[in-house]
Amino acid sequence: MSRLDPDTALSAYEQICKDFGRFCAGRGRVSEADTRAKFVDRVLKEVLGWSEDAMRREEPTSAGYLDYSLATNGKRVLLVEAKAEGEAFEFPKRLENRRRQKINGALRTVADVKAALEQVQRYCSDMGVRYAVVTNGYAWLVFRAVRDDMPWRDGTVLVFPSVGYIRSNFVEFWNVLSNDAVTLGSLVQTFATASTDPVPLYRPIDKLHNPDAQLLRNRLHHQLAPFVETVFRDIGASAHIDMMRRCYVYSRSLKIIDRDLRLVIQDTMPRFAKNDGAIEIKAGPNDAGELGGALATDVAAHAGGVLFMLLGGIGSGKTTFLNRFLHVVGQGFLQEKCVWSYINFLAPPSRQDEMEAFVYQTILRDVRERYKALDLESRDALKQIYADDISALDRAFFQAEGLTGTDYEKRLSRFLEKWVSNIPQHTSRILTSVRSRDRTGLIIIDNVDQLSPDYQAKIFLLAQQVARSANCLVIVALREESYYAASTRKAFTAYNNRKFRIASPSFRELISSRLRYCLELLELPHDEVKRRLGTSTTFDQDSVRDFFKILLHSLFSKNRHIVTFIEALSFGNMREALEMFSTFLYSGATDVDKMLRISRREDEPYFVAFHEFAKSVIINDRRYYREAGKIINVFDRSSDPKGSHFTVLRILKYLVAHLSETHPEGRGFVALDEIMTVFIDAFDNEQDLTRQLRRLLAAQLIQADTRSTDTLQNVAYLRASSAGWYYLSTLVQSFVYLDLVLQDTPLTEEKLAVRIAQQIGEVDNLPDSHDAGARLSVRFSRVEAFLDYLARCEARERQEYDLDTKVGPLHTTFMDDIWHEYIRQRDWIRQRVTDFATADDADLPVTSESAKFEEIFSVSGDEQNDTGEAITEARER
Repeated sequence: MSRLDPDTALSAYEQICKDFGRFCAGRGRVSEADTRAKFVDRVLKEVLGWSEDAMRREEPTSAGYLDYSLATNGKRVLLVEAKAEGEAFEFPKRLENRRRQKINGALRTVADVKAALEQVQRYCSDMGVRYAVVTNGYAWLVFRAVRDDMPWRDGTVLVFPSVGYIRSNFVEFWNVLSNDAVTLGSLVQTFATASTDPVPLYRPIDKLHNPDAQLLRNRLHHQLAPFVETVFRDIGASAHIDMMRRCYVYSRSLKIIDRDLRLVIQDTMPRFAKNDGAIEIKAGPNDAGELGGALATDVAAHAGGVLFMLLGGIGSGKTTFLNRFLHVVGQGFLQEKCVWSYINFLAPPSRQDEMEAFVYQTILRDVRERYKALDLESRDALKQIYADDISALDRAFFQAEGLTGTDYEKRLSRFLEKWVSNIPQHTSRILTSVRSRDRTGLIIIDNVDQLSPDYQAKIFLLAQQVARSANCLVIVALREESYYAASTRKAFTAYNNRKFRIASPSFRELISSRLRYCLELLELPHDEVKRRLGTSTTFDQDSVRDFFKILLHSLFSKNRHIVTFIEALSFGNMREALEMFSTFLYSGATDVDKMLRISRREDEPYFVAFHEFAKSVIINDRRYYREAGKIINVFDRSSDPKGSHFTVLRILKYLVAHLSETHPEGRGFVALDEIMTVFIDAFDNEQDLTRQLRRLLAAQLIQADTRSTDTLQNVAYLRASSAGWYYLSTLVQSFVYLDLVLQDTPLTEEKLAVRIAQQIGEVDNLPDSHDAGARLSVRFSRVEAFLDYLARCEARERQEYDLDTKVGPLHTTFMDDIWHEYIRQRDWIRQRVTDFATADDADLPVTSESAKFEEIFSVSGDEQNDTGEAITEARER
């Protein structure tokens, strides 16, 4: 992967030009081999960031031997033909300042250029590579050599005609040909068919009068805030010890099982961590697992200079694990055997050159505050810490001066003051000195993951320095992708380190323990509850208690699918899972008054329907759906002519089909090169595919072998995450999801966008007392119009790409299944409306589809026929 920025790359380019100029001056005529070795090789590597692993030289083809092929993610993307330095490319005068030139225009009259372009084009055709470069070192010609939209000679060449031109336009040169740029699709964007206009798209939400309207949070949100901040967040050092002891989940890692597909999605250790010897932590109720055992062993052996790395996914609970170790299960051991400091990089120094001072000052402050009883900086202690230095002073100065008594002590004080003021050195001396008291220094460094890679690398180096200079133990907690990035930069290879990994816990157990803790807390007197929560907020204790009872009953007695929804979408990220749960607690779409009223009237807990929970999470405090929230729109498409509403679903379908397969990288992984190849072969959609892969990676519907969530660089393999599986298998077929995402789906039919917007407004304008059936009828109508539109789009694409004649996950239909599930849910909802026809509309659970999940997903053959007829009727309407 390229590690360069344009400024550094330009400096490297200028130096290479100077070196090559001197080489040419001394040799006279330079051969093609010399041009490649002395100039092209260096430009590709030192300027454009192509590594040796990404380059192949002298590969044979049926048309001859090509000079270079360049690959990203294991797939050839660019061929380079290098000519000898003496073979000048002389462009017609009228074209000298034209950046783009037509291949079949005046450029074809330049014999050397024409021959070189045709030569490398044959190589591209033979190897199935779309893009090519011809260069003599000084001039660089870039073009698309394989096309399906026009003859390749009808295309254009991007020309960088000289060294001077490249210097003056270096950013453009680098943004087209660097490894980073090509990986991000620069060639696709540069040579996209100029004559093809973007497809006009229309979002229904853009047709609304106030598309960004907000909902007021529900009545209880202010009273729930202390519980959310204390109980439904990461358990930090400030948490009550009893809560930390009672609410920590240690029994097993997260696992999701789909019995229909016979697959298991589990939080497993990445291959790179396993290959580096990482040990999985299995913590018990009274210990910190393997990491705690390793620390105890090293402390007992008075070992020092060791770096421990605590690895885990995003939100896997690394900070909670450390705080539990420091304040609960390891507290006695640490108090007796260690001198420890916790350094939190959530609020790091803004400047990296201040980082060392920040770390050492934090350690020294903790030592002084936490270990006053040890008197580590008394005068006698300082004399012991600096005994060797004092001995040297005695020999060099004090004895010769005949200093004794008070004079000696006064003179020594000046040196002691100077040594103590050198905080890094003094802190290291203190930590080293505690060994004489049968203790070991222990430094914990946490939350470095939000910082830039350069900043992180400096922290890792500083952690190693602290471990060495203070002869202590250091724990650094970091995400798996941060460890991967640092290890590729060789940040840890030359140092003694031990790696441990913490798996994500089960959200079911986590949320169950915290809800039960809240309910037990609410049995205490009101003032005691406020004291434990650390709040002055007065709240309706009965209402809050009843609301939590409703949630516990709904999640674990009535409606396990809400927990599956959270667990699958947040897979492994407990911070995200708790945030989703908290969103429901606060959301204006969560009708707590209705829930409490029905629960108290029926004398049994109300159960929260799946649609109620999902809607609150999907829209949060918005009146309308925007993808800026937590839940993405799988039907989103770009204005690119090759864009499709089904690209996301096809990616997920392809990856889910491989989830049960074993792979050296881990179960379910598929080579990115394979994904790119099969999609481009089937749909010719490289730009659309790359865009959607990045989008899915950022939303964590797919997982990379590097565990990165923000870039495809260095990624070789991908797999569907539990979120991707859940979107494909469940969410995309849910009425509540379809009814919301259609609001922000870009449609190619403006009339339909206007119609849906009008129906959205129609529902909004109905009074609350209006018949629920009429309100639902409008919602059903807009969903059916949306599904009918998607079905037409799918039918056109199936014909365009001849999908009906092919088999495999890429060629299956989606809309029939979506229609079937929608009809089942719609009919059940209508029946519920009939059943509750005499009830107060405000009390009506509009739909409880997930409470009837088994009925929805296990219908008879006759019912399926009825559903098929209903689909036809709905489409005709």
